[in-house]
Order: sequence, then structure tokens, then C-alpha cells
Amino acid sequence: MNFYKEEPKSVEESAQPVKKKSSLAGKGKFIQRILSGDFLAKEGLVQHMPFIAFLVALFLLNIGLVYYFENTAREKVRMQNELNEMRAQYNTTMSKLETGKRQSNVAQAIQDMGLKELRTPPNIIDVEPGFFEEKK
Repeated sequence: MNFYKEEPKSVEESAQPVKKKSSLAGKGKFIQRILSGDFLAKEGLVQHMPFIAFLVALFLLNIGLVYYFENTAREKVRMQNELNEMRAQYNTTMSKLETGKRQSNVAQAIQDMGLKELRTPPNIIDVEPGFFEEKK
């Protein structure tokens, strides 16, 4: 059972239409305030100035970090290319040295200097300890 009874509305109340706030009208006023610059003259902007300064600092920090990491990436690529070039130069030099160490190439270089290659192993001369010391 419902004990609540609605009282009848008076003629004056029922004659006036109920206005509903349109969200579009609120957006229009907001956009109008932004375009006219009224939002800059209000106390709200001054009140939120530290937060706005913080956001600006974050944006500047972000821009700086992007530049730093781009430069770091470029430096990494440059160093990798330099390393590859040095590795190729090292391999070329080692290949030339290995070619020059071959016995046939050493024998040819010795003949060009006017020396002859030994065909027999060298003789070992044994000397007593202290042989080269001066006697007083």
C-alpha cells in the first residue's frame, strides 16, 4: 500500500515549461570563452599557474629527451659503422700478415736480402755457467 500521495500542482507551476540544460549550450559558452580570451582574465588561471608551469616544464623535458635519444641513436649507428670499418681493416691486415708468414714468402724475402736459407738445423753450443763472467 502506498501512503504517499502527491499533492496536485497549482496552475502557475504547471503552466511554466521546465527548462532542461543543454550540454551543447554549455560547450558553446566554453568555446566562446576560449576564443574571446575571457578564461585568461579569470582568477582560475592564476590559481592553476603552478600546474600549468609544471606541464610546460614536462613538455620541455620531453622535447629535450627526444633530441637526446635521437642523437644517441645517431651516435650508436656512427660508432657501429666505424667498428665495422675497423674490423674489415683488421681482417685485411691479418690476411696480409698471414700471407707474409708463409715459409715460401719468408725464403723469398731472405734471398732478396742476399742471405741463404739453412737446409740443416742449427747446432747448439753448450756453455758452462759463469763462462761469460769476467774474472778479476
